[in-house]
Amino acid sequence: MGLIQIDISQVAELGTQVAMHGAARAGEVAADDVFELIVSLVSVVIEMVPGG
Repeated sequence: MGLIQIDISQVAELGTQVAMHGAARAGEVAADDVFELIVSLVSVVIEMVPGG
């Protein structure tokens, strides 16, 4: 059985891909959180308006 050999340039490229994917996912989660916050605030305002 041979040893696994990884070129140093491939390691750097993999790290970049993982970081980019993580940043994209963080952006999606943040957008979902902002949307939920806005909907929650609108719900509270509607409940506080007389006749709402």
